[in-house]
Amino acid sequence: MKQDIKHHDDLNMGKKILNVGLIGAGSSATNIATTIDTIEDLKLVAVCDANQAVAQKLALDHGVDTVVTEYTDLDEREDIDFVVISLPHGLHKEVAMHFLDKGKHVLVEKPIATNVEDAKAMIALAREKELKLGVHFQNRFIDAVQEAKSIIDAGTIGKILQVAVSVMWWRDESYYKDSSWRGTWQMEGGGSLINQAIHPVDQMLYLVGNVKRVFGLWGHLVHDIEVDDNTCAAFQFENGAFGTIQTSTATKAAFPAKVTIFGSDGGLEIEGNILTVFNADGTNDKTDFAANEGGQVASATDPKKFSPVAHGRLMNDFADAIRENREPLVSGEEGLRSIELVRAIYESNGEKIIDLG
Repeated sequence: MKQDIKHHDDLNMGKKILNVGLIGAGSSATNIATTIDTIEDLKLVAVCDANQAVAQKLALDHGVDTVVTEYTDLDEREDIDFVVISLPHGLHKEVAMHFLDKGKHVLVEKPIATNVEDAKAMIALAREKELKLGVHFQNRFIDAVQEAKSIIDAGTIGKILQVAVSVMWWRDESYYKDSSWRGTWQMEGGGSLINQAIHPVDQMLYLVGNVKRVFGLWGHLVHDIEVDDNTCAAFQFENGAFGTIQTSTATKAAFPAKVTIFGSDGGLEIEGNILTVFNADGTNDKTDFAANEGGQVASATDPKKFSPVAHGRLMNDFADAIRENREPLVSGEEGLRSIELVRAIYESNGEKIIDLG
């Protein structure tokens, strides 16, 4: 079913203002704070980071008075409606569970957690507390993906036969050396697959459906890290279609990320926010939506690139889910889908086929 996303571009006049606490003050958190500044009915009221200087700078840049170094210091802030968690992946469960237990709605950066068990625990607690749990998969909200969803749902490209995801990117040594949590199983939960490729994986699952079984390979072929800087996998979807994925953070040529879907009557390809539709008569139609969304939505070489429009759409939807007492479009359950596939690829590791169904 197509998610009604584009209406969130409208001005949000007359809505209740929701106060936000931001847990983390790194580059992703900075993007989130920048996005909140553009939304009239959201207000960033507190910033938390173990590095006080970094937290203070972000707070100063965005007009926030409250800065803390321990997230528990925000427990008594009854005016905070929800928190956004922008921390190393390995901390997502601990912090999310804490705030859910304290009665706060939680929006967590991707991936939802480093493993399936932690993700399910977060979802269960949110249900128990009747709170909203969302995952920051903002790239579902870009126009190229939404248009692709409409085309697939309309049957324009026929029966989906195969899908190919390619995220062959570059991250230099400083990317890992300057952040002790990256490149580790405990805190990052993986490498190129769980971090860089997780957005295209989520797009693929959103557009095509869940995976039934998978065979995967992973390794660190260039970088001196514990986790993968290269992966590949072959799988079958529940609807019978076949799929492949290849990921890397070790290709200096830094190819653009692509999701390609092949149907019996045509096909389509998403490259960033560019959508190309391949017609059965051999023609194709290419639309570049980037100009509508603040430019590039992701970068093969620069992890700080982001789409303010896509971020805003997701943030608006999560806030509206709280106001309307409904599930956010990217709920905890939706975030679980990608981590299930990622962990299955890691578990397969060239040795066995993993059944997900």
